[in-house]
Amino acid sequence: MGRIQSSIGLITGTDIAGTVDQLIAISARPRNRLQGRTDTLQAQQKAIGELIAVVVGMQIAGKPLSDAGLFRSTKASSSDAESLSVAGGSQSTPGTHVVRTLQTAATHDVRSLRRYATSDESLGLSGTISIRGDDGFLDRSLDLSALNGGRGVEPGSIRISDRSGRSAEIDLRAARTVDDILNAINDADIGVMATTIGNSFRLVDTTGSSDANLVVQQLGTAETAADLGLWGLNVAGDTATGLGIPLPDGVTALRGVPLTELNGGAGTGPLSAIEITLSNGSSSSVDLSAAASTSEIMDAINASGLSLIARLNDARNGIQIRDVSGGEGTFSVSSLDGTAAALGIDASTDGEFIVGSNLNRQTVTTETRLEDLTQGDGSPQGSFTLTDSSGQVAAVNLKVDKIQTVGDLIDRINTLSIGVTASLNDSGDGIAIVDTAGGTKTLTIQDSGNGTVAADLGIAGTATTQLVGGASVSAIVGSQSDTILIESDDSLADIAAKVNNDSRYASADIQVNDDGTFALRFRSLRGGQSGQFGINTQGFELDLRTRSLGQDAMIAVSSDGGAERVLRSSDGVFQIDDGIAASAKLSTTTALSSLNNGAGVTQGSFTITDRSGGIAAINLQAERITTVGQLIDAINARGIGVTASINETGSGLAIVDTSGGSGKLTIEDTGNGTAAADLGISGTAEPTTVGGETVFALVGPRDGGSSPNSSLSLTLKQLSDEPITITIAENPDAVLAAAKTFVNQYNTLVDKLQSLTFFNPETEEVGLLFGSGEALRVESGYKRLLSGSILGAGAYRSLGQVGVRFQDNGKLELNEETLRKALADEPGAVEAFFATDGTGLADRLDQLADRIAGSSGGLLLSRNDALGQRIERNLARVESMNERLEVERERLLTQFFRMEQAIAKVQTNQQFLAQIQPIRIPSRSGD
Repeated sequence: MGRIQSSIGLITGTDIAGTVDQLIAISARPRNRLQGRTDTLQAQQKAIGELIAVVVGMQIAGKPLSDAGLFRSTKASSSDAESLSVAGGSQSTPGTHVVRTLQTAATHDVRSLRRYATSDESLGLSGTISIRGDDGFLDRSLDLSALNGGRGVEPGSIRISDRSGRSAEIDLRAARTVDDILNAINDADIGVMATTIGNSFRLVDTTGSSDANLVVQQLGTAETAADLGLWGLNVAGDTATGLGIPLPDGVTALRGVPLTELNGGAGTGPLSAIEITLSNGSSSSVDLSAAASTSEIMDAINASGLSLIARLNDARNGIQIRDVSGGEGTFSVSSLDGTAAALGIDASTDGEFIVGSNLNRQTVTTETRLEDLTQGDGSPQGSFTLTDSSGQVAAVNLKVDKIQTVGDLIDRINTLSIGVTASLNDSGDGIAIVDTAGGTKTLTIQDSGNGTVAADLGIAGTATTQLVGGASVSAIVGSQSDTILIESDDSLADIAAKVNNDSRYASADIQVNDDGTFALRFRSLRGGQSGQFGINTQGFELDLRTRSLGQDAMIAVSSDGGAERVLRSSDGVFQIDDGIAASAKLSTTTALSSLNNGAGVTQGSFTITDRSGGIAAINLQAERITTVGQLIDAINARGIGVTASINETGSGLAIVDTSGGSGKLTIEDTGNGTAAADLGISGTAEPTTVGGETVFALVGPRDGGSSPNSSLSLTLKQLSDEPITITIAENPDAVLAAAKTFVNQYNTLVDKLQSLTFFNPETEEVGLLFGSGEALRVESGYKRLLSGSILGAGAYRSLGQVGVRFQDNGKLELNEETLRKALADEPGAVEAFFATDGTGLADRLDQLADRIAGSSGGLLLSRNDALGQRIERNLARVESMNERLEVERERLLTQFFRMEQAIAKVQTNQQFLAQIQPIRIPSRSGD
């Protein structure tokens, strides 16, 4: 049916739409009343939601007060935060730690002194850049902790007197390495030079006087001089050599590396003398026949009497000699035999430097573990395939074949049924795989799947013709060095990109110098001492210089007057376990009952399984083990492949595997006991450093471990000349902050209730929840709880006793002074009042919030659900009414339309009738 398009009747002139709207408005009054009630219900529901949010806020604000740790929290402060900042765990034990800052952390950084006018144009350089990790360095300096059978060197001071009678007190408490000892003595204001020979320290008087003896004296009670082999030294001569010091197994010198480790492990062979001629014409023959290490070579050259300086080159893998005589002639080093060549210094120059070649210290042996390669990044468990020149293929799977060492890998490759032979390479830093098949193809090695084993070992790729063992063969020679090929059309940017793409040890970037020129910088990919690397160039010279040597940060910490401990960190951040720091070091007489923060060690039993499968059991109760020493003796007496001792920091036990097996060292508690866990030694061993050596060990902390909130984090920013005091004090501010949050949240609840339940008698305006039983119950519930007695929660029974009182306006007020005094006088009572489980105020607040706003039957949520149901029903009725009204509107409009049609027809008929003319019938005249 058609619809009238105009709102005005065309025939009658009636306002049809307006008339229908008025009629519908009369019919819609019931709907409007229902909609109004629904709007009110929705507003109330929103108000209930706001009230729920504030109640939940009360619950959240009360939660921290239920944590007993809050009332035992501490705060840490540093007497020199600009040098050493501190972040204290919230439950660190109050105390004082005195810290001496010894060394800041540094990332290894090497710069090129050679400058270039452009960074993006070809430089015409051709050759290679070789980057190698710190294993190839020649300046090894033993950690003092590795000396004397692992007993180390007791920190202390000594006095040395030269032959002129002048003496100096030398503080060696911070010394960690042999070089630290030498530097401390050589920096002293006396005429004595310290060096080493083999496993002994040697002192050389440089005064030229004979007025007195060369004397060493111990100061204080520490046995430092004795541990260094210098105790009682009193010599009427210019040279004094101390007693030999026991060295770790396999080590023959206190510093430097044995000459037998050079040339890839082949050694230098017998040495004789080298002839040195300086540019001023002075010369000397230096006898090196007695030298056994690189340090003794350089000591001998420096003692030649010539104006020169012998040291390691910048890459620290060869010897460098500098002519400082100031002459204008030729500077040369030679020998009648191959001695100078064997040391890489057989050269002649018009300059002042002779930079020795890489002496290729052997860093990989058959005993080297694959996981220790690439600065300890190791090799993942994966597999690779080898295809020899005849096309035969074989595979090696490290996990399946149980390959853990380089020797294991070499043996496995040599048992493959293809034409290849594996051995250590000539440089002593990897594996050489030689093709022996004699086929027409090329030996190829590829990683399988997503593995990177072959790539990590440097043996992925195809064979080339190389010298291996003096013979020219087709081989793939893996190396721990990254060798980057530099071509003549490479720019500085190209060189940096190649290094960044290929190097495992360093990144490269371009530096803009003050004069607008460009240079290369190489920076270690890891921080600290373990990130040290060396760079050699071949075919061109970049004049590389180390700007910062990768080194660990070092501090010495004494806690509460206890023994001082020296700690290292690669990034300058030190995590100090509070239990360890606050106590003296362990000794063999330390009672097990005193460990674990005084909780002691559970009288139970545990098993130790070494890496070769040997098993032993320890039962503390049955064996009546009560001290640390008895436990160590019991473990060492078991006869399996482990050694127990007190760890290096004196904070716990170290269980080191000595079996050499390929399994795993594990320690497990048996039954329901927790003895091993209490000692912090339960678990499976991972590679760790003990006594300067990487071993498999389980090293337990004094207190069985530390949680993050019980440790101190110290960040060393710069060195301080004075000791820094770290103070850990109780922190009442944490409790005050929590109490203040609770008070503020309650006052927010009061404000919210007032805004929802108010009544204005003048305007008769009311809040959305005025007269609501739920709102009244919320208000009364909290007032009754907070104004009443808190029983079963210690000596305090009211909020007023801890400084929280009601004001006249019904809000709470916190008196900080009262709460501070209560915390100072009776901290346990305050803690009990708030934090007693079940009956303390915090738990009562939690229980009340659950009754009011809990998800299971909470008062407000039930009210919210009921409102929601009513709103839903009303909205459904409103929708139904709207549909009926719409039908009625259509009906009325139709009726008006039909009326207009009817009237129109009537009018039309009238018009037609009006047009009808009357018929006139003429009359008959004469009728």
